[in-house]
Amino acid sequence: MRHVALLLLLLLAACATTPAGNGTSDQPGQPGKEEIGEEEAGLAGLRKFKHTEQEARQFIRRYDGLSVGLVNYIDPGRTELISREFTGETVVFRLDNCGDTGPLWEAAASRAGEMVTEYGWPLVEAGNEYAHETHIALVKLESMGIPAGSRAGDLIPVRAIMVGNASDIRGGYIYNTPLKNKLGKTVAILKQGYLPLPPEKAVSEEQKRESRLAERREGAGRVSFVLRAAAVLAANIRDDELTADQIIMPLTREVSPGSREFFRTMSAELVAQVIPQIEDLMAKSKPEPLPCRAHQQGDNLVITPLGVRETSLRMIFERLQTLRVKIEPRSNVIVVFDEAIVRVAIYGLPRYRFMIRDVAMTTDPFTRNKENVKPQLLRFRVNCRVLRRADPGTSRQYGVPTAQDLQRGVKPDGDKGRVRLAWSRWTEKGDMEKDGVDELETTDISEVLRFLWTKQMKPAEVLAFVLEAHDSLAISCELGFNWRKVDVDAMRREMEDDQRNR
Repeated sequence: MRHVALLLLLLLAACATTPAGNGTSDQPGQPGKEEIGEEEAGLAGLRKFKHTEQEARQFIRRYDGLSVGLVNYIDPGRTELISREFTGETVVFRLDNCGDTGPLWEAAASRAGEMVTEYGWPLVEAGNEYAHETHIALVKLESMGIPAGSRAGDLIPVRAIMVGNASDIRGGYIYNTPLKNKLGKTVAILKQGYLPLPPEKAVSEEQKRESRLAERREGAGRVSFVLRAAAVLAANIRDDELTADQIIMPLTREVSPGSREFFRTMSAELVAQVIPQIEDLMAKSKPEPLPCRAHQQGDNLVITPLGVRETSLRMIFERLQTLRVKIEPRSNVIVVFDEAIVRVAIYGLPRYRFMIRDVAMTTDPFTRNKENVKPQLLRFRVNCRVLRRADPGTSRQYGVPTAQDLQRGVKPDGDKGRVRLAWSRWTEKGDMEKDGVDELETTDISEVLRFLWTKQMKPAEVLAFVLEAHDSLAISCELGFNWRKVDVDAMRREMEDDQRNR
């Protein structure tokens, strides 16, 4: 089968990053980590499989847990960014020849005249001030978040963005200006008075200290100033009220494009592990810490930025998509088909890898129960019968020694069970090529798959076997990430083309 076909047979086409994890190695009792060279952990680059035991161990890997990009579990296209900011507009007066000029000054002066009426500014005083070019500047005001625990009357920071061509607003004079949210509620008031002087013009120690409260920012073709003590909070605000920005990330993905049928990508158990990691990683984010609160709401992961920040909601979401979280399944295993390195990885505690029911695999599960499609017989077929279930024993180790047990020469009680495998390989014409019946002293699905791999089982059949085991509840497992988002029809056509070209 051509290499491109093999990639199609392995799922995770939409995964942005390759999972890396750590956990049990393939040697009993030896703690393991994924190899630094990811290609060493899979079969990337191979055009023809040898189906050796060594190759089986490369193709089917197992770990206690994994480190994976958060983006693999969310749907960026359906994420909602809810901005509950408060904004305003004002005119800065009494500037020292650094205000707006030309038509931009005329626009600022016109707007100042409107604000005299709108905000009740003193008519005579304000009128005299905006009569001169370069002495006024029109600015837009934006919220930067509210410090945790703020109460009515506390000073909060705001961002002032130059609307015209003024070069500076520091040292200018402002009048009381309301800052409102999208519902028109006044959240804060820009208080009347002089803005701090720039550091180079500060003379007294007090002026030098105050200069830190008005910091100049340049970027994206605009000049802005962070005014750290220019606005007064108008009312007590909780972070879950209308001033709280939120990022709502669905933990569901569409089964197939346009189907409007969604499946959950992360169980509630795993979400509970991930939430504190998100909060910790965002609090330590660089170059700027971005503290936030995360919580689960139905099938969504809701992120609420906390406190003061200079980063937009979109930039926070982009930062979230770069996070890698560590996941350690505690009630099942996660089976991930990774196309990037051509590998199957099983994550979770060893006791959940043991099969408890029989698995029969004859037809392709992707063609079963599909309209206008006849179920297709697989080229590799197997009937896996559990003869004896795994027994944890009093040690709860299923007979698998730890590193300490190996050093002491101790074998724990319990055993991994026993299965009988009746398998067969068939040609394209429907003739049996080879068959056999084998019994293994294990019910570990990873060891069963490795054995079947040495009997010429292909990646497509590995996928089918795992799916059959999952659907029949033979093993407690989740299929990793967005495994259903694979073009099975294209995969099947590629397989048929490959068979015709042999």
